Amino acid sequence: MSTSDDPTPDLQTLLQQAHALIDRRRFVQARQLLAAGIQHNPDNAQLLYLCAFVDFSTGQVDTADETLNKVLAQNPKHYGGRILRGEIHEARKRYPEAEAVWIDLLRDYPQDPDCYAHYADLMLRTLHLEKAERLTEEGLRLDPTHWQCLYVAYLIDVIQNRAGSGESDHLRQLLKDHPERVHSLLALVIALGERGDSKGALRVAQQLLASRPDSEQFVNLVRVLKRQDHWSLLPLYPMKRWGWSGAAVVTAIGIVGVRLAGHTLPPNIALIIAYAWLAYVIYSWVWPRILQKLI
Repeated sequence: MSTSDDPTPDLQTLLQQAHALIDRRRFVQARQLLAAGIQHNPDNAQLLYLCAFVDFSTGQVDTADETLNKVLAQNPKHYGGRILRGEIHEARKRYPEAEAVWIDLLRDYPQDPDCYAHYADLMLRTLHLEKAERLTEEGLRLDPTHWQCLYVAYLIDVIQNRAGSGESDHLRQLLKDHPERVHSLLALVIALGERGDSKGALRVAQQLLASRPDSEQFVNLVRVLKRQDHWSLLPLYPMKRWGWSGAAVVTAIGIVGVRLAGHTLPPNIALIIAYAWLAYVIYSWVWPRILQKLI
């Protein structure tokens, strides 16, 4: 359908086309199509809602909020509008207001796993892990393959050290049932990082960035993983792989080695070893910070 050729486009056809464009993240084209619809239907709640959704998805939160006010003024019980209102509250870090939205939605839709998933995600953000876990369990009871419930449940597994090198039942289910979803790939990046496979995590993150090159989140993720996998950090592998435990072991070995060298080797060689150890300590503190600015 060409909106320029047809001054009065069919509303249902236009909405279907707009939904298809939004699903493919073709937000510029969707916004143009919706603008044509708004010209003839300026008060249509569904058109306004989709306009707000597009604005929110492209980072124009204030504009989305203003448009959403019109939707909810017409229909305070608009399901999509209420979901979007909760997401806008979260984007602005208005967590109590967002929680009120999710609770209100659950009262109206107690069998909707989407509502449980959104509420669980908020509880995870605010570190109410037990409540988040109960919400995901209820959501998965209603829909055992719900992608967002599985994703939040997997993050809880990681935080509570229940993932076991990425071998989480929630992760396996998520990758099995929703391999194409962005959040499935994000979960895979986390799992590979937990396993110590930084190269694999970087490859998956680069795939994510290729699919959404305009995403600042994915740009930063790739940068962080590139820094972690940089060849100049190979001497710091024990710290990267085992964290503070690795750092403690390396420090103990270094101190013992320097003392043994001082007692068993000629003074000039022992001094070289001591300076080498000192240089390694300085490098371990300074170089990662420099690299962070370079990459």
